[in-house]
Order: sequence, then structure tokens, then C-alpha cells
Amino acid sequence: MVTLEQISSFKAVFEFKSYSKAARSTNKTRATIRERVKALEDILGFELFEVRGKVLIPTEQAKHLYSRASNLTRQSEEFYSVALSTFSTQMTSITLHHDDLIPMCLLSDIDDAIEREFPDIAINWLQRDRESSFKDIESGEALFSILPSIGNIYPTSQIGSVNLGTYQHAPFTSVNSKISYHTIDLNELTTEDFLLTENSVLNEMKYASISNRKHIVSNNDLLMHKLQKKGWTLLSTANAKDFVEAGKLRKIEVKESLGNARQDMVLFYPLYSELSESRCRILDIAKKCAVNFANSRFA
Repeated sequence: MVTLEQISSFKAVFEFKSYSKAARSTNKTRATIRERVKALEDILGFELFEVRGKVLIPTEQAKHLYSRASNLTRQSEEFYSVALSTFSTQMTSITLHHDDLIPMCLLSDIDDAIEREFPDIAINWLQRDRESSFKDIESGEALFSILPSIGNIYPTSQIGSVNLGTYQHAPFTSVNSKISYHTIDLNELTTEDFLLTENSVLNEMKYASISNRKHIVSNNDLLMHKLQKKGWTLLSTANAKDFVEAGKLRKIEVKESLGNARQDMVLFYPLYSELSESRCRILDIAKKCAVNFANSRFA
């Protein structure tokens, strides 16, 4: 019978074209790797490699089998990772990702609700773009990420998703801005300096290309500082609320739909979380908070 050890040894030799290099990459001895490959060849009834000098050249049969060997070893590693995640000791901390446009009041409600039920868990909130979020979710570094939806772009088969509803966003500018207080055309607005965060560009949001006069900044704090001097930006109405009430921002009235646009929010999570009661519960808490947010005046 073919073993997983034989398959993983074959895969390593195929990639490194050497028993010695394959042994070093897998932390095994050269003799062990060679014996496993030879045993696999005996079972299959044909050779997998030809020796040319000091290099092992894969045969046509080996080339045909390599992709399947890669899939099997990857699935084995995923199984081990899921097993460790499922039956590991009690969580002491979790890392959650979010986009800078997601309403802060929703994130705060999720944070409060998790802390009430899991008071001993440290909760880390990190602002990340889509690619970084998916990478950390797959590796187990992040429990979930809440991001704006950007259409028919889906993560890998290892990541699940839940739609959390929508939030409203609108254009805002400083109360001292020279941009008209009256309703204006979108074309007129795009002639003004447009401030947006780096995440908006990395996440390929449609509005990121709305103007040729755009200025990209690294975070919301710097964006708000620059906005007091010039230009306009797009914010969720929930995030803009405190600035409007403090007399720092005002909403720009635009004839087109940009003035009261809606954006879907999606929660992405690793599928293995469904095997953990505590992780499932945290995901449920986030979903419930999103339902409550949907019933608020900011959704």
C-alpha cells in the first residue's frame, strides 16, 4: 500500500531533483528519502526518476503524478492544522481584521459582546486589506475579517463567508471647504481633490478611481487631518457622525446616487472554525451584532 510518507518524499525529490536536498527540506536522512521513493517505485512497477550526473530527472509518469502528490500532501497538512485548531487548549487571544470603511460602531459592538461572553480573551483588532486578510485567515493568524464586498471575487475553498448586510456611505468635506453647500453634479465633485485611504486602493473599491485628483493616505487619522485643509472623502455615515456633530465635517449633497450609496459588508472566516464551539460562538456574536446594526439608523 502506498503511504503518505512515500508520497511526500516523492514530491520533495521531484521539486529538488536530489535526494540530499529533499532530505534537508523535510528534515529526514538521505537514506530514508531514497528508500521511500524506491519503495514507491516497487509498488507502482515503474521508475519515477532517471539519474543524469548528480541530478534526478522526473520521468513522464512522475510528471503525471506530481500534481496529485502535491494535493495529497497539502490536504494532509490542512488536516493536521484543523486538528490542532479544533482540539487546542483554550484560546487566550484572538485577532480580528477589518477595513477602514467598516462602521466603527459595529466593530465596537462586536468587541463589547465578545468581551462580555469571553472576558479572559484578549481581542486584537487590525486594519488590513483584502489580500492580507485572506492570507492571515488561511494561516490561522486571524479568526475573521469584515470587509466591503467588491462583486464576484471569492476567497479560496478554505475560507467561508457571511453577508452582514449593508452600510451607507456618502461624500464629506470640511465645514470650511469651498465646495458648494448646494446640491452639485458628480462631475463637478470629481474636479476637487479626492482623499482616500490606501486600503481603498488595495481592495480595488470602485469609487477609488472616481477622480484623477486623488490623494492616497495610510490611515483615517491622517486623512481627517488633510481633509481640514482641502478636498473631500467618502465615509460611512456612521463613522462621519461624530465629526459632523463636532462641527468638523459636513455632508456634500450630490445629485447622483453617490450621495446616498450603500455598500455590502462580508465577514470572512476559516472553515475549520466551524469545528470549534468557541470560534463558532464568536462568529455568531458578530452576525448578531450586524443584525442589530442593520436595524439602526446608520445601516
